Amino acid sequence: MVELVPGRECGTCNACCVFPLIDSPEISKLSGAVCRHSKAAGCDIYETRPGLCHRFFCGWRRNASIPGDWRPDRSGIFITFGTEGVPPQFGGASGLTLMLVGNALKTVRQAEFLSFVANCVSQRVPVFLAVPGPKGMQAASLLLNEPQMEAAVKQTRSAVRLLLEQALKRFAAHAYVPYVMAHDSADVSS
Repeated sequence: MVELVPGRECGTCNACCVFPLIDSPEISKLSGAVCRHSKAAGCDIYETRPGLCHRFFCGWRRNASIPGDWRPDRSGIFITFGTEGVPPQFGGASGLTLMLVGNALKTVRQAEFLSFVANCVSQRVPVFLAVPGPKGMQAASLLLNEPQMEAAVKQTRSAVRLLLEQALKRFAAHAYVPYVMAHDSADVSS
């Protein structure tokens, strides 16, 4: 069982029912599509939801180093952990993905966000910046632990902000790729 940060509850947040791509035999959902079981009052099959949903908790629920006011529906930052895409030089460490699901430009200009990114990069925590694609498309993501960002972290938060703003411009020009479900028989996309 995953240890959760005491006092952090999902409440009305349903970011995990909207933004991630899920493609498993148990349940599948296109990125950006709302799960058809997600309702204003929560999940309408909560007691019998698939194991994958039962086991999932976003980074905000799982890691106390993530600021307390970063619940995804309030902050516009949906955080997940994983090893996919983490380069070998990180020795198999789990990385974190900061998916900007609200006002991305406003988010990357916030001092707390800049400090969080700088802290992750300086501590060699693999950190990705991501934005969701249009419904059914794969998200755009990039590793922030690059030499340019490592140098910016040693300078000023303004230097970090400029690189994050450049990343957002790259995302704006990104050619999103459709995702073809391997398990479309379990699709709950709406």
